[in-house]
Amino acid sequence: MKFRTELKSPKYPFQISYKDRMLLLGSCFSDNIGTFLINYRFSALSNPFGTLFNPVSIANALEMTINPELFTGDYHYFFENRWVSFAHHGSFSHSDENQFIKQIREQFSVTKVFLEQTHFLFITFGTAYVYKFIERDLVVANCHKIPNTKFEKIRLKIDEIVKIYTEIIEKIQKINPSATIIFTVSPVRHLGDGFHENQLSKSILHLAVEQLTHDKNIFYFPAYEILMDDLRDYRFYAEDLCHPGENAISYIEEIFAESFFSQETKERLKEIEKENKFLNHRKLQ
Repeated sequence: MKFRTELKSPKYPFQISYKDRMLLLGSCFSDNIGTFLINYRFSALSNPFGTLFNPVSIANALEMTINPELFTGDYHYFFENRWVSFAHHGSFSHSDENQFIKQIREQFSVTKVFLEQTHFLFITFGTAYVYKFIERDLVVANCHKIPNTKFEKIRLKIDEIVKIYTEIIEKIQKINPSATIIFTVSPVRHLGDGFHENQLSKSILHLAVEQLTHDKNIFYFPAYEILMDDLRDYRFYAEDLCHPGENAISYIEEIFAESFFSQETKERLKEIEKENKFLNHRKLQ
């Protein structure tokens, strides 16, 4: 008897080795896999601007990385005695505007060099809903706890996402023609939007990605399906019943490794795992 619908590790026409560089942007999958890659000593840069949930903000981050001049004063906002960025996570806030701008421009510089040299770019969409800062007609990456009356909630359309990413992918390919782009859709449910609304949101993201992956060197990794269809049990979730638990994250990492890594890379992974356990053991002594 079988008690779950097991998802086989997808195969791709390429393999990732320790010689490759990886840039990850977007929702929680980027954080989790990014941590996994960094812990196992891959050359990886994960969410350099903080966790980004919606396709527009992720695309804006890529646009600004390519051309930092796009980070204009419209994205600066002074709130509760600190400058915050509507294009960044709250960790980039600062009481001094010059320091605020400096640290953001430095991060753009670091990320641009990485983007120009990266072999694989992972982009994870979390939600099709965006929040627009009304007085500036600006889609934001983070509301920074500013009163919600200042924002308008909008659900993106499939064609809007496809158009935005068709354009940004073309720009990425100009500065890095050899980059392979892999999209994922986060399995984390945004139940604050509502159960039905969350399903609509995820469906929009899936359909947009489906159109984008028709192009060469653009692929999809089924992180969403692994949790929602393969594991499909609340024991694999964290306490909030929306985010994946530790077992689920480990399982997704295993499928990720099986799908993308060469045999040589997997052997090196085992060696580093032993080294990490030894180092962690020594720290505990």
